[in-house]
Order: sequence, then structure tokens, then C-alpha cells
Amino acid sequence: MQNAIVTLDKATIINEKNVIFSDINFSVGAGEFVFLIGKTGSGKSSLLKVLYGDLQLSAGQGAIVGYNLTEIKENQIPLLRRKIGVVFWNDTLMSCCPINIITLIRVIALDA
Repeated sequence: MQNAIVTLDKATIINEKNVIFSDINFSVGAGEFVFLIGKTGSGKSSLLKVLYGDLQLSAGQGAIVGYNLTEIKENQIPLLRRKIGVVFWNDTLMSCCPINIITLIRVIALDA
């Protein structure tokens, strides 16, 4: 995708020895909204942790706002986090939805 802010290519995410996602591909372009919808424990937070540098990709490739997620250094993570914003929207913000089912997440490239 041209002008992609986020890309994952054949990515595998493992958290605490559990395979969360295997061989996933997706990209998010500038200005797009992304909704991750799933039950508690379905992997929404693990995916975000990879995107903001709190969890490493186990396999595959990934990038966000110009940072290669497989090669990012520890001292670059604060710089990455300054370029993105993550908004978690849960049942306490939107009382019309069943508890623990919907989480709205928006990743915004602040200077893209």
C-alpha cells in the first residue's frame, strides 16, 4: 500500500509462549481508521504492543511510521511513541456495548 503508516507482512505475534497471531498481513494508510473488535483475550492489546514497541514480532516483518519493528533499538522506542497515538475505547466510554467485547483503537501518525 502506498503511503502506508503501518504494515505487517507474514507476521507472527507470541505473548507468554502463546501464539496470538500467525502469518498475518495488513497495512493501514494515512488517514484511515482501524477498528479492532474482539472478545477479551483475542489479541487486540498484543497487536498494539507490537506496534508501539512493547512486544517484539516473533516472525515476519513490520513497520510503523518509518520504524522497522524487527530492527528497532530500545533507545528508538520513545521516539516511535512520540510519533503515534493510541486511543483505547472500551465499555466505560461507550455504555451501549456489551462489556469486554468492543475496543476501538485508532493509531494516528502525528507528523505523517
